[in-house]
Amino acid sequence: MDTTEYEQRQTRLQATTRDWILRGEPNAFVTLTFKSEAEVSFRYAEKVFGTFAHELKCQLFGKKSKKRILMVPIIEGYASQQQRAALTADQRTHIHCLFRFPQNPMSCKEAVRQIWVASSGACGNPTVHCPDEDRWFRELGSDETKRIFTNYALKTCGQDTEAVLWKFVPSGHLI
Repeated sequence: MDTTEYEQRQTRLQATTRDWILRGEPNAFVTLTFKSEAEVSFRYAEKVFGTFAHELKCQLFGKKSKKRILMVPIIEGYASQQQRAALTADQRTHIHCLFRFPQNPMSCKEAVRQIWVASSGACGNPTVHCPDEDRWFRELGSDETKRIFTNYALKTCGQDTEAVLWKFVPSGHLI
């Protein structure tokens, strides 16, 4: 399915959220996985992402810095109590995150991997637990690539944006 066809199927909420994210000019799309094939709860994923986000900010800017980085994390693969039995291994809980790194995104790749793995014993090493090995970290160079991956990240947000970890999304344009 090409971008235009996909966008014709989007809800107004997805399109509006996509346009808002694109105004932040993300330059990387990252998939953060968990080791377990069983789902991780929404609250646990949120807590682990908080640890990760704090450590990443400290590494990029220093512990006392007031600078912030654009992060739009979206949890995918968590389910309600009734849906748990329906999840399969390829639907394990993971977090898609759009970033705007202050430098070349590829120079942040190894730091992102190391910080994620150290954030919790449940965090999967992306080079092991993410399908297609190195595709867990993608630099977003062109406007079209930004649009494609932002649409992809928002695929679960058709009716609401419950999966978006809003408390980690800085308001306004940063850096």
